[in-house]
Amino acid sequence: MTSARLVDLKDLNDVARMCGVERDFIEEYVHADCQRNFYTALKLPKRGRHRTNQFRVVFAAKQARLSAFHRSVSMIVTNSATFGDHVQGFLKKRSTRTNAKQHLGARVLLHADITGFFDAITTNQVKAALIAAGASVALATTLAQGCTIDGLLRQGTRCSPTLANLVCRKMDATMVDLATAHECVYTRYADDMTFSGSQVPEDDAIIQILESNGFELRDGRCYRQYKGRSQYVTGLTVSDSSRPRLPRRLKHRLRLIFHYIGKYGLDEHWNRLGVEDSIREEWWLCGMLKFARSIEPELVEQWQQVYDKALAERSLYS
Repeated sequence: MTSARLVDLKDLNDVARMCGVERDFIEEYVHADCQRNFYTALKLPKRGRHRTNQFRVVFAAKQARLSAFHRSVSMIVTNSATFGDHVQGFLKKRSTRTNAKQHLGARVLLHADITGFFDAITTNQVKAALIAAGASVALATTLAQGCTIDGLLRQGTRCSPTLANLVCRKMDATMVDLATAHECVYTRYADDMTFSGSQVPEDDAIIQILESNGFELRDGRCYRQYKGRSQYVTGLTVSDSSRPRLPRRLKHRLRLIFHYIGKYGLDEHWNRLGVEDSIREEWWLCGMLKFARSIEPELVEQWQQVYDKALAERSLYS
């Protein structure tokens, strides 16, 4: 882990040394005619009931040294910039839970999503953000080219989330001013922006700020949720003023899964469902347990006991 900051780096030799990656390789990537050739492009389905048959493309570096370079740049940028509590994505000790926590019990929530978030950020925007954070013009130019793919930031690289937050600093500051003027709270988790309070801004004001920063509002409009009805922020319900909670639909699904696991055991449960890849299902279940525990630990403890018992019984009879 490096403690270097952008102002500490004088040239590409410093970058190569801090990142533990050869200068020649960085230059090869920076000046490549088609940077996309350095990646495997993965087409992943988008989550959500209204996103059926929609996909996002995620880029995975083919070489470990490219991934290491991007990871180190991310650390250097993190060391060089501070992000207020309104920035909740991709930062240590911040999460969907801490994001949702800022909007508990509000009279009205306003949600605004950015279209094609990472793909909307250009190399020139990254360069400008790096200069503002302390990098020289020459170094910012090289780093921006070295951390983007053929002119765009793109999703999947180890540095994209941190650089996206850096690019959005000016926009976020303007959004915070807008929220202050309406006496409400503003947060952003990646492309998901939320305002909450007794009153929230009009769509036109948000659209204007987004467009002036090179972004576009998804679907051309914001949507609102009012107290007394379902209210969600980054996938968690915020209707309870004491803390964020898991969505009712998810809790119902998990209760049902663990009911049948407790009744039939793991293997028989998957067989009854006709699951072909049980290993993949169990990885998903373990990840979901970990996530749910971070939100409602006392509820997950019951499910964990059922799961641990089923694992022990499988080992006993295998």
